[in-house]
Amino acid sequence: MKPRWLLLAVSVICLMVLAPASVLSQNGVEAGCGSADVDGIMSDGEWQNAVRVPWAAPVQDDAAGARSVQPHGDAEPSQAGLSGWLYLLNDLDKLYLAAFLDLGGMTIDPGWWASEMSFLFTDEGNALDDRWESANCSPPPHEGQYVAYRDTIFGQTSFVFEGYSSTGWCFQQADPPGAAFAVAPGSLVWEWEVDLSTSEVDKVNPGECFRFGATAYLDACELASGCDFGRQGNWDSGRGVWPEDFQTEQPGSYATVCLNDCVVEEEFVPEPGTMLLLGSGLMGLAGYAALRWRTKE
Repeated sequence: MKPRWLLLAVSVICLMVLAPASVLSQNGVEAGCGSADVDGIMSDGEWQNAVRVPWAAPVQDDAAGARSVQPHGDAEPSQAGLSGWLYLLNDLDKLYLAAFLDLGGMTIDPGWWASEMSFLFTDEGNALDDRWESANCSPPPHEGQYVAYRDTIFGQTSFVFEGYSSTGWCFQQADPPGAAFAVAPGSLVWEWEVDLSTSEVDKVNPGECFRFGATAYLDACELASGCDFGRQGNWDSGRGVWPEDFQTEQPGSYATVCLNDCVVEEEFVPEPGTMLLLGSGLMGLAGYAALRWRTKE
């Protein structure tokens, strides 16, 4: 082998030793690492480490396969999609969710609004196989959706877990353990806390991934605009989903969410051997270039 080719080979080997291994990761959104207080208030800095994804307008397919915005209630098509953000955060024990719904500066009448937020997930068996693990409703499935609803018009609040199987909806459990939520008006904020050991989301751990989708809707009237049951006043209605093609009973339409393993990365300080390899590789490349130049002469 010619000296210049031998020099090139040695240089490349030295630099390859330093190259980091390829990171094997699932194609999905990774939650940020951190904790939050579930009080319906997104305090300064509380969600700064969370991953943030935008709400999308829900769509529906007609008989011809065309797609359009799916209306909600009395909403006009232009109001059917909510804008805002969904935040995902986790620590070693819990998953935290926050939903910010932007009402465009509208001030909600505290006595005239209703809102619901739900999230759906698969974590049993293969959490990423795009299907419900249970073939039917017996025994009761342990994956499905959490649904929380608050209505200040009639003074109602509800919180349930709904189990899903391949045959569809199976049951509803009121006030399920291991999960909690808070919702507040204003620009409407939802906050959730989901325990990774006592809730139904108990088969996914930090560093692992599962299938997840979320949806939120609101019906709200602007303060001092003459709100009443006949929908007098300035009412705003809408619904948002994530991901964009989310369909409630179809896990294949959900997004992949990976929980952060919350490992603190140590500051990298090069060792003498590392510096020697790097220097040898760079010097070898320089020598190869010099030899090649001399050969041309």
